Amino acid sequence: MELFRQRLLESTTKQSDFIEIFSAIDRDHSGRITFEEFRQTIKSLKLGIQNDADIKRLFQQFDTTNNGQIDLDEFLKQLRPPMSERRQRAVLNLFNSIDVNKDDQLTVSDLKTKYAAQLKTNKKKSDQAVNQGLQNFLNKFDTRGKEDGIIDKDEFIGFCSMLSATIKDDIYFEHVLRTLFDIHL
Repeated sequence: MELFRQRLLESTTKQSDFIEIFSAIDRDHSGRITFEEFRQTIKSLKLGIQNDADIKRLFQQFDTTNNGQIDLDEFLKQLRPPMSERRQRAVLNLFNSIDVNKDDQLTVSDLKTKYAAQLKTNKKKSDQAVNQGLQNFLNKFDTRGKEDGIIDKDEFIGFCSMLSATIKDDIYFEHVLRTLFDIHL
């Protein structure tokens, strides 16, 4: 996995490059990479992995849903570089500041409590509209295929990790988090 990641990272500078690579591997443009498409790519990259069993094991590391295909989210999750300790701390501090009831999950209730002052200033919207807006916001973080409207710490970190992969500077990353959530870490 690491050799494959490093080979791809040599030619990329941002997440959109990974999306282009995904599209190139996905030869039938189905939005998913099949084992055969993956196998042909691994062989063409000359990574020293020629045995189909070894390629299959690598494929399975990407195919986290075990459906025999790799979707874009699975592909990006495996290739994104790890966050620095500073970024990890910033993300965890942000999560903990929003998790009002400290149950390691973000819910509409957490958001309503955390942002109560901001929500009160918009009296034109009904409670139902506010709840739906907050739920839509949470849905952006939910793991595809496991949508439950509740964001656990891993899902939140995964989202922030994808964001992190697109931003080179730690200070700017923290600024983006503060701007997105309108809070100070």
